[in-house]
Amino acid sequence: MSKQQPELSWEINFPLITNTLVVAAWLKAMGATYLVAMLILGTVFIGTGDTADLPMLGGIFALVVIGVAVVGLLIMLLVFGNRFKARFTLSDKGIRYEGVDTRARTLARIAVVAGAIAGSPRTAGAGLLAVSNERVDLVWSGAFEARYHPKQRTIVIRNQWRDLLHLYCTEQNYEQVKQRVEQMLASKGTAKRLTSKPSPLPRALLNTLLTVLATLPLFALVEIVGLDLFVPLLILVFGLATVWLIPLFGWVVLPLEGYILFQLVIAMFEVSELKLISTYRFRKYELLDAGEWIVITLAIAGLIYLGVTAWRAVHGRVVPMLMQE
Repeated sequence: MSKQQPELSWEINFPLITNTLVVAAWLKAMGATYLVAMLILGTVFIGTGDTADLPMLGGIFALVVIGVAVVGLLIMLLVFGNRFKARFTLSDKGIRYEGVDTRARTLARIAVVAGAIAGSPRTAGAGLLAVSNERVDLVWSGAFEARYHPKQRTIVIRNQWRDLLHLYCTEQNYEQVKQRVEQMLASKGTAKRLTSKPSPLPRALLNTLLTVLATLPLFALVEIVGLDLFVPLLILVFGLATVWLIPLFGWVVLPLEGYILFQLVIAMFEVSELKLISTYRFRKYELLDAGEWIVITLAIAGLIYLGVTAWRAVHGRVVPMLMQE
């Protein structure tokens, strides 16, 4: 039986805006934000057949994201003074990160309260996300590897497709931390497990594409049956969240699908009148052309795919991408 090693713990005020790893991570996050937003907006515009304004909107949103990125860097410099205080702990169980910076903790809680008072889910959500990330635990029984940056005295812990955690070390303990990480990765088989299985990213991207394709014809129902545009938009957002974030979002997708099917049936059998020499009564489905029937068929097929995916997710048969880690 191997002897248990003592915990190795330290606190550090690491640099922000002058740290290339921090800045790169921030810019990647902003780039991902832009891609997700354009994926959602692009699906809406293409699904409704109104793509003329999409390039201009993409340009405007790019400027907005650039502005947010710059504001974020200014906050790092002016509000946080280019420093962030964190505590790291290495043990035989794993790695722990704790954000102990009082400014960050205070701002996160102010955002939650302000968002709740102002009725802003975006602000409150951002604050809750910051609070949830104040502590991160990685266990050696998982699957990840380490990349070492001696100039920055930083060890990057990552899986097959993204950084999970940055270990910021002091000048005095970098080598000691590096040796402990190398030892634990080897003895626990952590890095070996990472290379023994395929990356989950291609499958997640495929599921993302299928979700978008399944949602596209739902937007076309807006004109055919008078469906509210907000309903397929919610299905798209929560469908993507089910793929990437939380399986319980499937419970949002399922009732929205039921609502669409109900609206579709009501619209198809709605009786209308046309008065010429005589009065003619007809139902919606009797006037549909071949193209509209194709759209409805694709919409039903999309609802089946989205429904099955949501049902499997809420029953634990589909694990979202980020929860797999």
